[in-house]
Amino acid sequence: MPKLKCGPVLLALVAMLALAAGAAAAAKLPQPTLGAWKLHGATGAFTLKKSGGKVAMTGYHVLAECEVKSVKVTVLGSYPLKAYSRGGYSTWGVGKDIGGEPGPMPVKVSAAGRTVDRSFDAIWD
Repeated sequence: MPKLKCGPVLLALVAMLALAAGAAAAAKLPQPTLGAWKLHGATGAFTLKKSGGKVAMTGYHVLAECEVKSVKVTVLGSYPLKAYSRGGYSTWGVGKDIGGEPGPMPVKVSAAGRTVDRSFDAIWD
């Protein structure tokens, strides 16, 4: 079986979710709607669900264009949403808090029949 090279897709899986969450006051940020979400401008999706009283992102996946064919890349696990605030703007995201913005966090990623360690972060804009 040939080794697929997906370049930067598998080196640092970073997602910028273009989902209309809207600007909200830092004091009270409404939670996003639970259920299935599709990524805007990309072939991918994820699910938001309640987990231990918090909202968590799970099942995040995208189709990555590789040398020979498209490969489904899935971030394994479930990650709680966090509110990020910077410059008077607040929004939801997933990742390490770095100065009010989500930064890459270590995750397991499955692609082309392999599971590897990579990084991931996501934010509503």
